[in-house]
Amino acid sequence: MIAWLSEVLVLEQIYWYLAIPFTVLFIIQLVATFLGLGDGDGIEGVEEGLDLDSDLEFESSLNLFTIRNFITFFTVFGWSGITFSNAGMGTFSTLLLSTILGIIVMLIVSVLFYFTMKLTHNGNMQIEYAKGATCQVYIRIPAKRNGTGKVSITLQDTFRELDAMTDEEEAIPTGTVVQVKDVLSNSILLVEKITRGDE
Repeated sequence: MIAWLSEVLVLEQIYWYLAIPFTVLFIIQLVATFLGLGDGDGIEGVEEGLDLDSDLEFESSLNLFTIRNFITFFTVFGWSGITFSNAGMGTFSTLLLSTILGIIVMLIVSVLFYFTMKLTHNGNMQIEYAKGATCQVYIRIPAKRNGTGKVSITLQDTFRELDAMTDEEEAIPTGTVVQVKDVLSNSILLVEKITRGDE
């Protein structure tokens, strides 16, 4: 009887040791997400260091092994363990139910973040759509790709100012109407002057 009680008390202590720190991390993570800090997937520097999450850019796959999910699992596991233990459930039942509940909540959070990231990704600017569009030089563009300027362009029904370069022999001054010839690998527009025949 004493040995059983001792085992229960030690197990409950472990639940408390897990619940409190992971709850603090969970709250910090939640606040950071709502404030727009990091990428919404945990503590930014920690994740980069552990390299457990590749969601810095949107991926189509559902990634379960992330710092966010790790924190979520142990937060739920700790508190459900404390609850089931105080309810008088057995050690094995408490461990099993806490683990199942932790996994279920972790999966729910993963799915929610997956669809949130998907919506965000779909709403992002698709710069490839700029090809062939006409725009106006906002900041002078140096000749022969010797630097970048800026153009004002309406893209996906939104007015934007984007970086631009040109292959023209002379710099393109502010106010000139140009056409987007291509999009360079670093998301810079390659533009050219519109000749009278193109207008």
